[in-house]
Parts: sequence; C-alpha cells; structure tokens
Amino acid sequence: MNSTDQHISNIADAITEWLQPDNFTLREAIDNTVNGGYFGFEDVKHRILTLKSTLKKGDLHTWAQRSGLRLNSLENKKILCLHAGNLPLVGIHDLLAVVMTGGTYIGKLSRKDPYLLPSLINKLELHKLIENAQWAGRLDKLAGGSPADALLFSGSGKSVKNVEDRLSELMLISGSTPKLIRTANFSIAFITDNNPETMQDLTEAVFRYGGSGCRSVAIVVAPFHLNSEKCSFTDYIESFWLNNPQFNKPPKSLEYRYAYNHAMKIPQAWLQDFLIEENLDIPQEKYILHWVKGDFNTLENVVSRFGNGLQSVYSTSGFIGKKAGPYIIEPLSQAQSPPIWWKPDQTDTITWLQNEL
Repeated sequence: MNSTDQHISNIADAITEWLQPDNFTLREAIDNTVNGGYFGFEDVKHRILTLKSTLKKGDLHTWAQRSGLRLNSLENKKILCLHAGNLPLVGIHDLLAVVMTGGTYIGKLSRKDPYLLPSLINKLELHKLIENAQWAGRLDKLAGGSPADALLFSGSGKSVKNVEDRLSELMLISGSTPKLIRTANFSIAFITDNNPETMQDLTEAVFRYGGSGCRSVAIVVAPFHLNSEKCSFTDYIESFWLNNPQFNKPPKSLEYRYAYNHAMKIPQAWLQDFLIEENLDIPQEKYILHWVKGDFNTLENVVSRFGNGLQSVYSTSGFIGKKAGPYIIEPLSQAQSPPIWWKPDQTDTITWLQNEL
C-alpha cells in the first residue's frame, strides 16, 4: 500500500470509529443537537446513515482519484472554512477536503450546528490526522494568527460582502487569499413518469430537511399538470411526513401566498407546512415547490433562466449523466444522499485547493 492509500485508509478508519453506535461523543452530540432544537432527530439520523454509506474507504479512494489528490499537497497551508448550518453536518465535505490534502483546518462553526462536526474533528485529532486545528462558533475567536492561505465559504450570496469585510478586519484573510464561495441554494428535478419509485424519490428530494438544502428540489419539470397528480403526490408526502415530521415551520406569509394563488386561479396544493404551485418563478422563498409542465427542452430553458442560483439537476434512468446546460444530470435518488465526490457549485473542492495553492 502506497503512502496516499495509507493516508486515505487512516481517514476511513477514523470515520468508521466515529460512526460506531457505541461512540459516546457522537451520541452526546446528537442528543445535544436534538434537545437544543437545532434539528429534528429524523433528519440527524438520516444524515448519519447517509454518511455511513458514502464515507467508506472505497468512496474516499474514488474521490482521491477523481480529484487528482496529491499526498500532503496542502501541508502547512491554513484553510479557513466558514460552515453553513442549514443541514446537520453540512460542513463535513470541506473538513474532509482539508484533511485529505493535509492542510491545517481553521473552522468557523455555524451557531445552528455547534455539536456534530466537532465530534468528528476530535476523532480525527485522536488519530493524528489533523494538527494545529482551530474551530470556534465566532470569527473573533479565530483571529490572532497569520491570514489563511485559502477560504472555503458556503452561505447566502447577500452576505458575501459583509463576510469578506469582517474577515479582512480580523486579518483572517488578506487581499490575495483565494476564495471558493458557494451561494447556490436550490436544485431542479426532471421526471418523465409517475411511477412509485420516481414519486418517492421526488418526495425525499423536496421534503427532506424541509427543503432547506442547496440540493433540495425547488422546481420540478414533469410531463403532466399538477392538478392531475395532486392527490396521489399528496399521499406520498403524507406518508413521508408520518416518519419524518417537518422540523421547521413556514412563516405566516406562506398562507398569504396560498390566498393570492387562489385568487389568481394558479393551480396549487396547500399542505399547511408546504405549498406546491404550478408556477415558474425563481425560488426565493422556502417551503414552496414550483411545478412546471414540460419536456427536456423545458428543463434546459429553466436551467438557462435560473442558472445563477442552481446547485444540481436530477432525473431518473435514461437522463442520468446527460447534460442540461452546463449541468451533468445526477440521480434523483441521490439528491439528499450524494456521494462524497460530488461537486458543490460544479467545483471539486480538492482540485480547486490544489490548483490555487
């Protein structure tokens, strides 16, 4: 086994140990997360089970091969990671990219997810896979050293300027620090049938995490109108919610939107905690699924129109691997459980880090 393979195997062993049912530190982090009201237990459980299936040794080797990983390519390089908190453990991808490349991890934890990621960081430290790591829930707690060699940031596009100004003020970055800034906030599904497997996968893609993830589907292009599928689709949703109650609730304004749609005779389905409407509008509000009747040409037009905020495009067999605009179509079944080598905002994190540094 060469040095790179050994490094990857060591990371996989640490992750496996972290995910063991008898790992008290992770169990405590889960309890604190749920009891603190940060995420619902069902969503945390789903995330942990997904990681168990996507962070095996073979998965990490595949990522290394796809990204062109070079052993210790970022040795002595400080990588500042500003983690989002819209999903449990959403920052794990950036953390592992730093660990895989041998960089020094500096992490700003989200106040919405303060317990889960540190439980993994501690495990990686015990296995001597990261050294001199720093992490905190506030940026000022990370100040005082030299500026980072690179910045990884996931969040709202509206906050980018303020974040950059604050980082510069605290001398956490310099004017020449390379920045990988990810601001995509929704995904699109293209379906061609209403088979049970398709509709179950669509339900998961839309309603897991209350639709809060950048990989969550906010627009679906289908060959039929909403009204023809409304009753059966609602059955799938209610079945999903029985086992996965929606943790966060929508604002009162969602009811006003429902009333407006009703007055304007826009086809819709009102689900109390979610709204489905047959209306092609840019997804700016949460808890809304936009339904569009159309074919593959319609999909390409939608992708072209909303490309700036788009994360991923999904479909079922027959279209997976094809391109819709610049996007390679991914399996709908993997919308909320992507492989570790997926490319946020179409950019491989390891490849970007190695190219920039």
